[in-house]
Amino acid sequence: MKPTKRHSQLAKEFVGAPDLRRIGLRPGYRVGHLDGTANYVADHRFDRGPFDRLHRELTVVDAYSALVDIEELLRGRINVVIQALGPEELFVQEELQNPSEEPPKGVRSWLPVFEGDELVERIKVGIDEHLRFAEAHADYIEVALTEPDIPRIVADERIGMVLMLVSGYIADNLDVLKEFHELGIRVMCPSHLAATSWADSSAELNDIPGLTDFGRDVIRTCNEIGVLVDLAHCSDYSCRDSLAVTKRPVIATHTKVRAITGSLRDMSDDVIRGVADTGGVVCVLAATPRTAEERHDARLKRDRDLLARYSDPFDLAEAKLADAQIWSTKLDLKSIDYAVNVAGIDHVGLSSHAQNVPQWKEFTETLLRHGFTEEETSKILGENVQRILRETL
Repeated sequence: MKPTKRHSQLAKEFVGAPDLRRIGLRPGYRVGHLDGTANYVADHRFDRGPFDRLHRELTVVDAYSALVDIEELLRGRINVVIQALGPEELFVQEELQNPSEEPPKGVRSWLPVFEGDELVERIKVGIDEHLRFAEAHADYIEVALTEPDIPRIVADERIGMVLMLVSGYIADNLDVLKEFHELGIRVMCPSHLAATSWADSSAELNDIPGLTDFGRDVIRTCNEIGVLVDLAHCSDYSCRDSLAVTKRPVIATHTKVRAITGSLRDMSDDVIRGVADTGGVVCVLAATPRTAEERHDARLKRDRDLLARYSDPFDLAEAKLADAQIWSTKLDLKSIDYAVNVAGIDHVGLSSHAQNVPQWKEFTETLLRHGFTEEETSKILGENVQRILRETL
């Protein structure tokens, strides 16, 4: 049966294989999802009221993503994403470690797969993959390299992607850092899971913890060339040393708060304050678990609302595709409140770590109903991170 126009509105568009081959990419599309809500419709006709409209009007920033899925970004109505890339690391820790206890100094828990020239080459490959991805989908996304790029891309109703090096693997060479910057890197964390030679992580300490003299030079060079320093995975020692050196705002792209979790992976109050004192932003990992009762209530509310609003089955199907799925998570208001109380409303943002990105279109309503004003909500959802990107890039 030839599809009618109304049938075809529910179908995805696919990029032809010759076009993919021309730009050096392989097909990455799927069909036949078990749950129809895994498809998307990003049409404003299905906004449910003032909260949805306001969410569209704001510039929403996901401060840390490990995976870019354009469909999910469109469904979540996210305008800017800081996209992490870096070389692979293997977990080699044999003994179970208490997350609330400091790791032993000099003991290696993570093994970088690459080293030396191959490490630099691996990072270049990752940068190139992201640049080619943006080229392939230029109608939807563009890599942001300078401060004016972000408002221009957003005004064009596309997604701005800021490239981040997830760990400071720069071959102990400032020229390599500058080369990565020339290739497109605009954010860098001194360490990720494994410690680097010049900075340690929350999971792995060097014999002398904190920044080396070379590490301090790295922070200064980042300030000079326009690379935003991310402290999300750094040890307290490296965080405090970085805060003492930097002359520009820093960011924690993805964290919870230690006072709630008890984990050294998450930020202590004094480091949160230190980030804020630089003018920077602490970005809370947005997701926290929903109870079974909360999932039940959310699903029932959504589907009752759809049935009440749409009598035509094709309109109803499109409207359901426009809605985010009922996720097993909700917005972590407890951590957001805590971070705001410690850092101040101008120094808190959000990140997904690629978890339940379409759910972000619910966050504006959640923050407003929780008691934040429209101005405060806009700051948390993106304005604060936009500000430090303007001051850094």
